[in-house]
Amino acid sequence: MKQIVMEKTINKGRLVVLSFIICQLLCSTMLTSCRFEDEDYFDESAAQRIETITGNIKQTLVNAPNGWVMQYFTGTDDIEGFNIMVRFDNNNKVTMGGDHRFLRDGKAGIYTEYASLYELLKEDGPVLAFNTWNDVLTPLVDPVDPSAAPKNLVKDGEGMKGDHNFVVISYGSDEVLLRGERHSARVRLVPCDSSWENYLAATNTLKSYYATSTITNYYVTNGTDTLYFKNLRRGVITYCERIDDPLFPTTINCVFTPTGFRLHHENDIKGTKFQEFHMAADSTCLLSENDSVKVIALWDNYIVNARNATWNFDLEQLTDAQKALADQIDAELKKFNKNYSVASIGLGRSTGKNAVKGLVLTYYTNAAKTKSNTAGLALNTSRPAYGQMQIAYDAECKVDGNMEALANRCDAETLLRQLAATLSGTYDIVPNNYFLPTGCTLQAVGSGNKYVLK
Repeated sequence: MKQIVMEKTINKGRLVVLSFIICQLLCSTMLTSCRFEDEDYFDESAAQRIETITGNIKQTLVNAPNGWVMQYFTGTDDIEGFNIMVRFDNNNKVTMGGDHRFLRDGKAGIYTEYASLYELLKEDGPVLAFNTWNDVLTPLVDPVDPSAAPKNLVKDGEGMKGDHNFVVISYGSDEVLLRGERHSARVRLVPCDSSWENYLAATNTLKSYYATSTITNYYVTNGTDTLYFKNLRRGVITYCERIDDPLFPTTINCVFTPTGFRLHHENDIKGTKFQEFHMAADSTCLLSENDSVKVIALWDNYIVNARNATWNFDLEQLTDAQKALADQIDAELKKFNKNYSVASIGLGRSTGKNAVKGLVLTYYTNAAKTKSNTAGLALNTSRPAYGQMQIAYDAECKVDGNMEALANRCDAETLLRQLAATLSGTYDIVPNNYFLPTGCTLQAVGSGNKYVLK
């Protein structure tokens, strides 16, 4: 059972003063005599109570079979949260493990363990103190070493505003909540249910799945309202009402877990609260504690805008008429150069002079099919709704320099325009991965053709 600890212990003298004030107010109100009689309100003295509480806290810390995961935050929102593995013993020894980027002496990102001492101080309330050097924790606390921590984080002798003394807010076998004594960051201990290295490895593996350097923006939706997370991968998230030029951005830092991630503070979207997210069973999104809020990668924008990839049609999945056009384009390329042939036709950005975004013809330029080039025909692709793509062909659309060169000696452009016209329509997109697609299908809304992109 979780025990709540008062951050300030109320002693009998304070109760006497408080009771006297209340008594005076009652006497003046009721116009009757009132006398406060001094008496004990607790079975134990304040000193005995704090002794009992610190003893219980110590046993809670020591009794975790596999130690704890300390979800550690510094006192600044400009840096991510850290997973520090912690094991306590009865002799005030603490062993910490971690692989964070601020480990020193060439150990950054390398799993490291280090033993030091801890103490439970009996101040106004119980304080968990790590007052000796620890290679895993102390670099986050060190206020004076700008050569070991990034210079932009070392300011006014405060370093990263990390704490090593923590007021115990509450404790129990499933969770211990702490508050940094100096910088007030909230820190959480949860039992570790695997080996420490496996916990960190599982965390890093899942993070690399849903937080990539390719797709860095996410929808945050409660089903009715939608806002955005930017740069989740950094662990320092911008929470905003729109992706481009947001008006009211909020910075939230988080710590990653083997099942998702947890924000430092609870937040909300139009009143729907959230703090911790886990991967959905179907791997399409991350869900908040009660599944009321979804975090969805902007995978559809990645496909529709095709800024970093060309999505090639599976030519065998085209209609018979479209296959015939592709074959005719191949024949026209051979008129231009006998070694030329169609490699693929897809949606993306061409590479020729005056590059265009739209339908991209990739063609081999040697008989061995080891070299290729692209020619582009502009199309308008847009996202009318989440998970949809609209393709619009305009007869006046531009072509790039390579297509112009082909058009001087063959009819490849004319045939590609005919193919583009057959693609106009609105499609539902089904990706093969909802965080970083490498392929998808386009199904015409209502009825119509289905295309496979890869």
